[in-house]
Amino acid sequence: MVVGPIQCNCYILHDPVSLKAFLIDPGAESEDLLVHLQQRKFDLQAILVTHGHLDHVGGIEMVLEEFPCPVYYHSADKPLYDNLLMQAQLFGMTPRQLQARQPKAGEGALQHEQTFPMEGAELQVIHTPGHTPGSVCFQMTGEKKVVFSGDTLFEGSIGRTDLWGGSYDQIIQSIQERLMVLEDTVMILPGHGAETMIGAERRYNPFLVTP
Repeated sequence: MVVGPIQCNCYILHDPVSLKAFLIDPGAESEDLLVHLQQRKFDLQAILVTHGHLDHVGGIEMVLEEFPCPVYYHSADKPLYDNLLMQAQLFGMTPRQLQARQPKAGEGALQHEQTFPMEGAELQVIHTPGHTPGSVCFQMTGEKKVVFSGDTLFEGSIGRTDLWGGSYDQIIQSIQERLMVLEDTVMILPGHGAETMIGAERRYNPFLVTP
């Protein structure tokens, strides 16, 4: 589901039998998202955060009020995760104007290669610093291979690196060493915009193709 004025892609992974689910990047307070979760009666196991920017964590509090569960992000993004007001002010706005609320819960415990079990698959954490120091991707292994890339890799582009903690050299290194080593057929589901494939980005992404 696309949430908030900055149009963050929020993903729900669930098992159709047990209804156990994971929620990735509830970036803004969204009644549509909340109603969907309520109607489906998901057993939410955790909220997983790709990075601490306001447009990826702003809806956490709304979800937790109805679905208490753990929240996980990478500790390197704690200064961002704890300061949504500061982030909003950089854009001359308030968190409320961006449909965001400061998360009160959250454990900066994500580690590279940490896994979360799912029915017939698992989610593995890939630490990909560059967009932010604590940016991570979540790779789903099993029958269908998918990477939820947050704001690290987009269709034909990469995450911006001009905000706090960003590093162009680091994001390129992260993508080359930890994403481009995956098979061409792995689907990329980014934090904004359309889905893509590892193979397509390897061949056509102007930030990754060597002249």
